[in-house]
Amino acid sequence: MVLVACPACDHRISEKAVACPSCGHPGSGSDRHGLVPALGRFAGTYVSANAITGAILGSVMFISFAAVLITLILPHR
Repeated sequence: MVLVACPACDHRISEKAVACPSCGHPGSGSDRHGLVPALGRFAGTYVSANAITGAILGSVMFISFAAVLITLILPHR
């Protein structure tokens, strides 16, 4: 496995990596088709894995909080 510098953030990544785990910039091993590259692209920019994880976690927490509030507000029978 050869490590190369990411062109966007200069972190060391595998030459076969789909994207840089730090900044989300597509690696040289990524193709332009398929699900994985499409998930990292948003409005012409690249989203890092940390941003995607944060968005998913935030959505789950929001839905959970809303479910608890609905349970508390609705009258119990």
